[in-house]
Amino acid sequence: MSITIDIAPEKEEKLKTRAKRNGQADVAEYIQKLIDKDLELSPSLRELFAPVREDIKESGMRDAELDALLEESREEVWQERQTKQK
Repeated sequence: MSITIDIAPEKEEKLKTRAKRNGQADVAEYIQKLIDKDLELSPSLRELFAPVREDIKESGMRDAELDALLEESREEVWQERQTKQK
């Protein structure tokens, strides 16, 4: 996939400097490395919550029970924040 973006000249110069500093041949290669790094470090919500979903499934908890548990936890956090604000 190819993408074309407009970059202000001062930002382009900064990117060139950083690309050289990081051993990249050009800005395009440097930006590709930044994208790769970001994608590796940013798991999706589905990936983040997969273990939680599996634990809930294995527990046999029903939707209503899960809703009640989440509401109870939300209320606890809200109460704690109210107490700290006083």
